Amino acid sequence: MIRMLVCGWVMAGAIAPAFASSMTAAESAESAGEAPAATTQTSAPRERKILLIPVDDRPAVAQFAEMIGEIAGTQIETPPKSFLGKFKQPGSPESLLRWLRTKNLSDYDAVIVSTDMIAYGGLIASRVDRSSFNLASNRLRELWRIRKTSHKTPFYAFSSLMRIAPTAVVENRAWRSDLYYWSIWRERARLYGDPDAKRKAAVYADKIPAEEMERYDRARQRNVLVQRELVKMAFHGAFTHVVFGQDDAAPVGPHIREIAEIHQEVERLKVGPKVKFCMGIDQISNCLVTKVISDLVGWSPKVAIVSADSRGLDKIAAYETEPIRESLQDQIETSGATIVKDPKAADYTLFLNTPEPDQTEFNQFVRKLADDLGDGRAVAVADVNLGWTGTADPKLFDAITQSKKAPQMLSYAGWNTAGNTMGTTIPAANAYLLAMKMGSDPFRREVAARSFVLHRLVNDYFYNRYVRPEAYRMIEQMQSGNREEIYDEVNLARVEAYVKKDMNERLQAIFREQMVARPFRIGEREFHVVGLENVKIDLPWPRAYEVALDFNLVVREAVTSTTTGE
Repeated sequence: MIRMLVCGWVMAGAIAPAFASSMTAAESAESAGEAPAATTQTSAPRERKILLIPVDDRPAVAQFAEMIGEIAGTQIETPPKSFLGKFKQPGSPESLLRWLRTKNLSDYDAVIVSTDMIAYGGLIASRVDRSSFNLASNRLRELWRIRKTSHKTPFYAFSSLMRIAPTAVVENRAWRSDLYYWSIWRERARLYGDPDAKRKAAVYADKIPAEEMERYDRARQRNVLVQRELVKMAFHGAFTHVVFGQDDAAPVGPHIREIAEIHQEVERLKVGPKVKFCMGIDQISNCLVTKVISDLVGWSPKVAIVSADSRGLDKIAAYETEPIRESLQDQIETSGATIVKDPKAADYTLFLNTPEPDQTEFNQFVRKLADDLGDGRAVAVADVNLGWTGTADPKLFDAITQSKKAPQMLSYAGWNTAGNTMGTTIPAANAYLLAMKMGSDPFRREVAARSFVLHRLVNDYFYNRYVRPEAYRMIEQMQSGNREEIYDEVNLARVEAYVKKDMNERLQAIFREQMVARPFRIGEREFHVVGLENVKIDLPWPRAYEVALDFNLVVREAVTSTTTGE
């Protein structure tokens, strides 16, 4: 949500726009007070509408997509939260399907749907064997029948390739990590016939309840069967596009064989152009929002890449399976954008902070970033130097914030995994360029972009680096070292109260430092971000892993002496 308040301030002197006119031809025209080339119509373009069924109710999989849609002037509609479940409580596929039947799908420009939510009740539910293959298939066939009621409305689907470790909950605390290592060593033994790997797998297997290993394998086998069905459905026209996102994994594990099985089905049915594989799952809805818009508009943003250390592109990031170079390509393509080598041909530059960069190269990277921001160039920043904690690099964060250039970025992210991060930064930047291409409301675009940058600075950096570790410490003290979930309402309230207070203080501080006194222009009009309102902070699930943060920016137009007649 954004709110504009007009105030009769008198401002002196020329103020540089936050996103300079050198970005694109469209914005160059806009900064000069002309209509962008893409908008020759006399009336404002119709607002686009996308219906999104996310993989669960967490902010990362729904709110982020909504905020990115806002940048692009596109409404993202999601189902009632009660249908999506909460943590260990699965969502209700039957309620979602009934809700979908009430919708006239021709009213939407596209539908994006998590097949895990429809088949099983969400991401957490997809990791256990509660729903049978037949039940999951029947639910997906019902989705297909609903889709046929408006066959012209594009349908984009995404599905999670199951992670190696089970969800961290109280019930599996004693053997969760053992199952992770058992699965990897068993796979190594299968692949290489390594007797040492077989021995290690047996050692871990002795620590895990036999029925849990059986349930784990059943869930994996069922998921692959369902995903092969999704490929067949795409072949028969049920989906415009299907994305398979790899949940947390490693270079070796059962997912490698499973992906190969799905690839075989893709090749057999020759549906390669309709199917995409990429690292991560939580960011897929973000990517598909701009993929949808890009497909509708018939235009693909062009991205040039600057990395903190070129060798870092060949590293495999934590919790991932393929090198960052390949993952980056997948995220860009999944989002509807295109990589170009010539920066002059690009619509924006993605600055990618790779894992453990060489200090000399990193310093050059930071200088280049500062120069481009200083010159008003279109810049997005993805920090994938996250390590195993999924926490953004303080050196890069300091370089951005100390220069007070944060509002000039198209987008920023640095959270959880490389795939999650790139699949958040890139779509947000795409959305900005797509908004200009479509001639969407420039005020809405500018305020929404700033809102998302501020949201990411506070959420990605401050929560993950400072607030979450302290919340974990509190939980461990309350629960004898167990921090997977908070199972006492009193303890949950205490932790949430701490999170709200600390996060609000950090939000207010970074807002004052980065947003206040950083005006921006739209044509000849000048605007100031002057306040925050409707701030909401809570823990979406009974754990401290993520936080839900929401707010509105208050923006005022500066009235000059010319317009006031003084």
